[in-house]
Amino acid sequence: MTSSKFNTFFWGLFEYYTPKIVLIKNIKVGILNRFVQLAIISYIIGYAIIYNKGYQDFSTIESSVTTKVKGIAYTNFSKSDFNDRVPDVEVYRRIWDTADYVVPPSESNAFFVITNIVITANQTQGKCPEDPDVSKCFSELDCKPGTAPITGNGVYTGKCVTSDQNSTLKVCQIYGWCPVERDVNPLKDNKALLASTKKFTVLVKNFVDFPKFKIRRRNIPDYYDDKYLKHCNYDPVNDPLCPIFVLKDIVPGNYDEIAVKGAAVAIIIDWQCDFDYSESKCYPKYQFRRLDENSPISPGLNFRYAHYYGDSERTLYKAYGIKFILMTQGRGGKFSIVPLLLNIGSGLGLLAVATILCDVVVLYIVKKKYLYKSVKYQSVMEGTENVREEQSRIH
Repeated sequence: MTSSKFNTFFWGLFEYYTPKIVLIKNIKVGILNRFVQLAIISYIIGYAIIYNKGYQDFSTIESSVTTKVKGIAYTNFSKSDFNDRVPDVEVYRRIWDTADYVVPPSESNAFFVITNIVITANQTQGKCPEDPDVSKCFSELDCKPGTAPITGNGVYTGKCVTSDQNSTLKVCQIYGWCPVERDVNPLKDNKALLASTKKFTVLVKNFVDFPKFKIRRRNIPDYYDDKYLKHCNYDPVNDPLCPIFVLKDIVPGNYDEIAVKGAAVAIIIDWQCDFDYSESKCYPKYQFRRLDENSPISPGLNFRYAHYYGDSERTLYKAYGIKFILMTQGRGGKFSIVPLLLNIGSGLGLLAVATILCDVVVLYIVKKKYLYKSVKYQSVMEGTENVREEQSRIH
């Protein structure tokens, strides 16, 4: 038995298979064959070549982006508008220009606009009560000297003193920058101090290079002049090519609410250029979306920075704002015979799927499958002129 299997396997290595053409006159199978062929041809021509531009060679882009924010804010609120826990409302009543609310002044493919801020003015290094939200104590045993809490504002001196924010509470005394920050929203009703930044504008200048085609473009149309740029604002319908954006128009959601705690917003500059037409028609489209989650746990975006007056005095700022991140994407296409031939060749190869599918139907599904198998497979023995149907292989 084992010897017979070995002989069958051994001599099978020296057999040769050649395709055989069998004309099957079956209307149902014929319709299936033409339908599959039509579907494949439609896919190749309609999707791969026309819709997906399979006749073009493509180049990625290399990009640089610069921005310029403009606007003036005057936060001259009345005393009744401020939160009662704000120690000094006068530090908030001032003019804010670009140098004040764009921090840092320059970033790579991004810019940050302050929309709300907590100011702790005239801090000096010394001893003062800690924030009650950080440290409460009942005796000096609760304030181990030299301890520096991670969320605290300084190092414990070892004393338990009366809070300067709430006289009914005892807190640990610290050595640090005094007075400590009072992290409360400056305005009542949870309003942002610099909500007026929604009317500010930003000019986005984007330069892109398509290295494969040695073509360079910019997002400002060639036919624009300085006078036009002074008056235009981006509008997706009326002026989609203007590179000047009003902030409230590019922030998804309610700007006044987002301004309180801040957010991260993407400005997507999408270049999809067809260089089979004039290069002068190559301009980007803009999209805007919020990147961070509006979560009740640690919402928004903020950071601290300080202005120093010598070595031992400073003003501390806790800035909330919107970080705009500029993302450039896209490609440029130009006609090339190579990708066109590759797509046509792959399409011709896919036509074999129709034959394979119809073979499965006629050999394994239709009622006369044994008849079709008998004419589909034949075996010819060397040294004979007879052709025998190899029934044993089809069962």
